[in-house]
Amino acid sequence: EDAGDYKCVATNDAGVVERSLTLTLQSPPVITVEPVGTVLEAGATAVLDCQARGEPPPSIGWSRQGQPLLGDGRVTLLPNGSLRIAALQREDTSEYQCVARNLLGSVLVTAPLTVQGGPAHAKGSIIGRINDVEFGIAFLNATVTDSPDSDTRVIQAKITNVPRTLGPEMRKLISILSPVYWTTAKEIGEAMNGFTLTDAVFKRETQVEFATGEILRMTHVARGLDADGALLLDVVVSGRVLQLQSVADVRVLLQDYTEDYIQTGPGQLHAHSTRLFTADGVSVPYTWSHTITYDSTKGRMPFLVQTLRAASITAEYNPLEEAVAFKIQASIAKGICINRGKVPVFVAGAEVLVLLSTDIDECESRDTCQHECRNSLGSFQCACPSGYRL
Repeated sequence: EDAGDYKCVATNDAGVVERSLTLTLQSPPVITVEPVGTVLEAGATAVLDCQARGEPPPSIGWSRQGQPLLGDGRVTLLPNGSLRIAALQREDTSEYQCVARNLLGSVLVTAPLTVQGGPAHAKGSIIGRINDVEFGIAFLNATVTDSPDSDTRVIQAKITNVPRTLGPEMRKLISILSPVYWTTAKEIGEAMNGFTLTDAVFKRETQVEFATGEILRMTHVARGLDADGALLLDVVVSGRVLQLQSVADVRVLLQDYTEDYIQTGPGQLHAHSTRLFTADGVSVPYTWSHTITYDSTKGRMPFLVQTLRAASITAEYNPLEEAVAFKIQASIAKGICINRGKVPVFVAGAEVLVLLSTDIDECESRDTCQHECRNSLGSFQCACPSGYRL
């Protein structure tokens, strides 16, 4: 309160003289209006308010994850110190820092911005060997949007550089050839998809078994988001898939299915599913299981069991482009696992408690199968040598 305008007045019999001065007390910045955490839909405009006082008057700047923000087409630093971001995109989700500085110091406050819905996309590579065919490197590009007429997310993707000898066969694998559908599935209620649970950093081991004995194994490695907000994926496949006669002319229809995800430990999930595909009217069953590992510090699923639903699946192979294009709708919600003879389940009230028993290797007995025996979690399968049918 000592700051202000002062005047010194000197008088005598000969006259009066005066001089004025202004006393200013310098002070470090103090934030007077703090930005608050905001949740908005993609496409909206966000305004994060930040004001400060101090002497000299402080300048205000913004940063994101330690990197200074500069104005561009979508980002504007307003004269009053606020930050404006137009046409929000999912990759704008982050923590933003407002920094006020003057000669005496600086002060920083942080506010989270979460963008829901909307520009999600994924890209990656697929390498490996299927049915003794080495197909080099195939490339995956996918986009994810909210369905306007259902509570799901729509994943549309294309896999390029797929040899013509394999392309038609891969139509029945597209929904499990990459984990994009689990990573970006529409979250119902408090359920978490793969992105929310793991920050898109995980490893998934998948085994696909056809009723006719063929087995295909896949390893998926998700490496988070790149600078453009795209999910990065690497996929390695090896093994065999069921081959159909005149497969290029066969119409393949993929039926809707569900996957039950079970939390088996810190940073560990197990998922299993069985479904059918129809080739020229003939239904063929096949099954697969996933083992997923991720950083245990990310926490656990909100429920011991979550059920993913995949629907409206289409897949086509273009031999001229050597590309498989597919579309799938996916959502994930709290699941209630029913005992299928593989996972004992006890239901108490509204909570579902899942106890996984120790797996028994049925293949240790020589009498289990006449030819090859393949053990799996809670089950086993008899198979024939290559070229024979059970």
